[in-house]
Amino acid sequence: MNKLFYLSPAKVWRHALPLGNGHTGVMLYGGKSSEKLVFNDTNLWSGYPKNHDNPESLEYLEEVRELIMMGENLQAQQIIEEKFVGDYSDAYLPLGEIYIKIIGANKRNYSRSLDLANAIVNIDTANIQREAFASFPAKVFVYKITAKTPISITLNGKSKLKHEIDTTDGNFNILGNAPDFAAPHYLKTKKVANYDEGKGMSFCLSAKLVTNGSISTNQKSILVSKATEITIYFATATGFVGFDKMPKTSRKYALELTQKTLTKLSNNYEQIKQNHIADYNAIYSKQSLDLKSDIDLPTDKLLKEAKLGRVHNGLVELIYNYGKYLLISSSRKGSSGCNLQGIWNKDLKAAWSSNYTTNINTEMNYWGMSQCNLSECAEPFVRMVDEIMQHGKTTAHTNYNCDGFACNHNVDIWRKTAPVKGESEYMFAPLCGVWLANELYEHLRYGDMEKYRDKVQTITTEAAKFACDYLILRKGEYITCPSTSPEASFIKDGKKCSVDYASAFDLGLIRQVFDNYMEFGTDKALLQKISQRLSRLRTFTCGEYGLNEWSSDYTPSEKGHRHFSPLYSFYPAKIIGYYRNPQEREWVEKLFNRRIQYSSSLIGWSSAWAISLAARLRDAETAKTILDKMIKMSFFKNLFDTHPPFFFQIDGNLGFLSAINELLVTEEDGVIELLPALSDKFSEGEIKNIRTATGNVLSFAWKDGLITSLSVVGKPIKLRNLHLDKNLILENAELI
Repeated sequence: MNKLFYLSPAKVWRHALPLGNGHTGVMLYGGKSSEKLVFNDTNLWSGYPKNHDNPESLEYLEEVRELIMMGENLQAQQIIEEKFVGDYSDAYLPLGEIYIKIIGANKRNYSRSLDLANAIVNIDTANIQREAFASFPAKVFVYKITAKTPISITLNGKSKLKHEIDTTDGNFNILGNAPDFAAPHYLKTKKVANYDEGKGMSFCLSAKLVTNGSISTNQKSILVSKATEITIYFATATGFVGFDKMPKTSRKYALELTQKTLTKLSNNYEQIKQNHIADYNAIYSKQSLDLKSDIDLPTDKLLKEAKLGRVHNGLVELIYNYGKYLLISSSRKGSSGCNLQGIWNKDLKAAWSSNYTTNINTEMNYWGMSQCNLSECAEPFVRMVDEIMQHGKTTAHTNYNCDGFACNHNVDIWRKTAPVKGESEYMFAPLCGVWLANELYEHLRYGDMEKYRDKVQTITTEAAKFACDYLILRKGEYITCPSTSPEASFIKDGKKCSVDYASAFDLGLIRQVFDNYMEFGTDKALLQKISQRLSRLRTFTCGEYGLNEWSSDYTPSEKGHRHFSPLYSFYPAKIIGYYRNPQEREWVEKLFNRRIQYSSSLIGWSSAWAISLAARLRDAETAKTILDKMIKMSFFKNLFDTHPPFFFQIDGNLGFLSAINELLVTEEDGVIELLPALSDKFSEGEIKNIRTATGNVLSFAWKDGLITSLSVVGKPIKLRNLHLDKNLILENAELI
């Protein structure tokens, strides 16, 4: 399925339909005789470049280490939470809202749809057709109204930020400034936004109208009368000029940018539309999944069916395709990259500031990118990590006296890398930069990222340097200390504690970055340093609950914790192999099963990670159970993924891509396995042009759990002799 469609308008934001060109994001409500459009710009953030690094951390680092090694974890934790902190990240902000009232609309025969194959929204009533899309080539959002008989419209708007409305040039402009600081949603404060310094970037949303009717304006709105065609072109711009540069605060600067975009537009609407379709579809159609479903119900009806226990394969396919659509729409060359909400946020006080949360969420946003053949979405991610590396070198030196670069769990457009204020279980996570580096390096293996190779190898080198220096030698072993496991805690002396040494999460990150560097590295001194540390690096251990999350067999505070961080080495990393390391794999499986058994969470991203883990464990039944539960409970009517209570987080949508991909294809030590954990629910299907970590592109079909056809592009592959139909003719593949 490639279309979301509905027979009623959106009543709230989480039911509206998203459009985006990487730069501008828009949510469309599609009223029967009105329209509400909520705009975002990828670069509209609060604040300006600030130094959050904290030299006091280094003063207390050795004391904290000694306390932990003496078993005084809680005392060490208290020091970290008092002395190691920086400040909160800045926030991704909503730009503005446009309201269109249609006079003369016939409300009968209503429908609205989002076609994922061409990224176009259509809204139809008895006498009016509306069409909308966000063009990457033209850098505009386009909204066209076509009526069978003459109609009139009024257009006005506002922003939640400090702003003014300007219509003096015949266009409709919202001009304003971002605040110097916008508080995260969990911070209790009466003042949500602070404008006292006047350093927040400027922004502008401009609308240009083309019509066969007449146009008149007043100070706050535009009126179009007696028209059968009205096309509105929207452009957004901000004063952002770089992560390490003070933003432009002049509203005139932002206005000039939007006017420049609108002025150079072609007057040929159909040509703009066709250029948009050609650009978008060339990416979207490179890879495809067909689960052989003929279900044809409105999207909200499909979700209602799922809540009743009938999860249709067509809905699974639709959510998968929607994930591709969202990534393409929010991550294109020149954009700031996919944050917690992609590029769609309506709230001044957004959940977790709608920032980049690098202890899982940012990485998950891009897990499925290379598998789905979407390398056109990579540039913002590569650039973001490169900028984090540049900033993180100072954090590594100032906070930890280490070479390389460090990054903790919250990043913003200014590429903040120091810890935030708060509890150590989330704020202290200096190896998140290593995770980002490992994620980028894994994408290199898929064969469509060669132009980024030098940059990714540089990032990997700097991450490896930090890992080397952050390790300390204690009792003959190299360990990390202090060490945390993202957002998790354990019971120590009858109290919750989150600070220890040598967490499984840290050990996995470090082993993976060392392995990655050793594949290409030429620095003999660094190679020797890595080899020395690897030979004495603390190994994984097993306890009552399976793989130990911490240095000892502590009792976790939550039996079914949402993070699967201690299992990082198994997925998404490949340090522990299913076949290569049977003992450690059993430890992984034991801990995974316990967390699933006790999990009451309906968080989308956690479910996506769990499905991927189950797939790599070849556990088809568990994967199906989690998949059905996720679809039943974790999506809004517009298929945005939920984080309880009612937050949107895009990582669940994008993690869904990698979850389904892992059910279909996995790889270990250069050997590919097809259908490792596909349940009988998906009895028949076909996937075309999925990329693999061997650098190949595969297309295959299956029926009743057996591969019936296989095409391999690239070098010959090694294929595990499982789930293959006896009549399958293999070419370019060696059976193992």
